[in-house]
Order: sequence, then structure tokens, then C-alpha cells
Amino acid sequence: MARAASLGQVHRAVAHGGTMLACKLQYPDMASAVEADLSQLKLAMSLYERYDRAVTTAEIHAEISDRLREELDYQREAAHMRLYGEILRGESGVAVPVPLPEISTGRLLTMTWLEGAPILDVAKASIEVRNEIALRMFRIWYVPFYYYGVIHGDPHLGNYTVAPNRTVNLLDFGCVRIFQASFVGGVIDLYHALQRGDRELAVHAYKSWGFGNLSNEIIDVLNRWALYVYGPLLDDRARLIQEKASGGDGAAVVEGVHRDIRRLGGVRPPREFVFMDRAAIGLGSVFLHLKAEINWYRLFHELIDDFDETALAARQHAALAAAGVPERGLPARKRAGSPRFQ
Repeated sequence: MARAASLGQVHRAVAHGGTMLACKLQYPDMASAVEADLSQLKLAMSLYERYDRAVTTAEIHAEISDRLREELDYQREAAHMRLYGEILRGESGVAVPVPLPEISTGRLLTMTWLEGAPILDVAKASIEVRNEIALRMFRIWYVPFYYYGVIHGDPHLGNYTVAPNRTVNLLDFGCVRIFQASFVGGVIDLYHALQRGDRELAVHAYKSWGFGNLSNEIIDVLNRWALYVYGPLLDDRARLIQEKASGGDGAAVVEGVHRDIRRLGGVRPPREFVFMDRAAIGLGSVFLHLKAEINWYRLFHELIDDFDETALAARQHAALAAAGVPERGLPARKRAGSPRFQ
């Protein structure tokens, strides 16, 4: 066994022609286990909400449920892999495995093997190498989001490795979130609102995401959180992703925002935020480990300065169709020339 995953195991194999393969085998009866876990999670969330009403958890549970059920669908994961292979084709120093449907089944996903070392090994390298890897990680996550409305929702440290030539290998495509173009537009609107001090634009962004009952006090609290999250992107200089690597400032911000939202009656966060925030926090953790010093502001502006919702929606539609990514709740579509999973 090469590695264990939450829903299965990854084994290394060799094809008849000598190609190295990764075979991801799902544990037996995982669908029943996932449903049981989701029921327990719903109960735990409801009990917690009785004690702490700062955040309404219904949408959070619904989002986690949908993504976990999708992770059981290896046809969908193979389509996500094809999608990322196309989206990142023009990115230098990035590798995505190729799924092999002819030797895959509903519980076995076979793909090409990508050789690499854990990304934390790079933390011992020079600042130039650490910055190079951090730059690639930033683009691996945010080119798909700002150009296609797609994000890899599981930036776990085990889901990427670094090859000897410093290519970053992106692995595990079970948790991929697809967003409406308007949601991506709202993310950029909020950035500009914070940058310009435009309160009206910030309110527009929050409402476009589905936040309701926005009092002036709630808006102030949400803006405090947003300023912390967007902080590195608003600062036009080379810097660490978090200036105090201990994380003390972040904990204080989280505690203060939570306390004030609870005092003000709570909020119902849109479900899209669950894996968007997970990706941002997980990726930020990687940058902290690497101690990368990059001008995040300039990286971000390279992605958003020519943003157009209509263009993103068109790119997304074409990319999803070409990769055979299914609509929510439907099985993966067969692509021309590709045998079906059995």
C-alpha cells in the first residue's frame, strides 16, 4: 500500500507495458458508513447550535453531505482529474495524474503514478526554492477558481508532492467544488470593497452570496473577518502570508468575530463558504510551513484584473463538458473514445 485515504487505500502497481500506476481502492460499504457519519454529524451540529447560536449549521451540513457523497463517486473523480489536467495544462511546473477508465471500476480508480516527496521537505530548502513552490501552489489553487469557478476543496498536506525537478504533483480529486460565476464575482467585489473602503460594494458582495438580515453591526463584524482573510492580498510588498507565524493574531480575530456574531444573534453562512474557507486555510498553512515571502497582492491581481463573469461562465461550461464532469446528482458522462467504468 502506498498511502491510506479517508475512504480507501492507494496502491502502487505496474501496467503490462511498464507504466507505473496508482490504484485507489475504496473500502467496502463506504456509502453506508458515510451516511451513518453524516447522521451523527447532523446530531452533533444541532446540539452545538443549541449551546452556541453564532452560526446556523444547516447549510454547512448540507454542503459537507454533498461533497462527501461525491467523493464516493470515482467516475466523478476521474472527470475532475481530466478537468484539472486541462485547466492546468499551460501552467509550468505542475503535474496532474491521468485517469485510466479502461482499468477502473466503481470502487477502483486507476491513474498514472506521479513520483514525488512530501511538500514539507521543501521547508528545508532555500528561500528561492520555497518561494517557487509557494508560487506554483497559489496558481494551482486559484487559476482554476478565478478563471473557471472551480476549486480543489481538500488542500491536505498529503494531497500534493514535489518531484525532484520541483514540479508540484496535485493528487486526490474527490473533493472539487464548482461555483457559479456570480459567486466568484462576489469574492472579487468584496476585495475591491475592502481596498477602496466601499461599504456599499461590500454589502452587495455579502448579499450576492446569500447573507440575509445584514445589520450595520453584522456588516462591521464580517468586514473585520474579511480584512484578516484578504490582508496579504491587499498589501503590495513581498511578505509572509501571515506576519506573525505563531498564528496568535488569527486566533484573536476568530475569537472576536465569533463573540460579536453570537452577541448580535448569529449568521447563516452560505454553503459555498465551507470548502472555499477550507481551501484558503489549508493553503495558508502550507505557505506558513514554507515561510514563503511573496508579493501576494501582485499574484492576485494577475488573476483578477481582467475578470469577466460572462467569460468565466463560458470557459467553465466548455471545460466541464469536455472533461465529462456530471451535473449535481447525475452520473459522469461518457466522453467520446473513452470506455465507461464498469
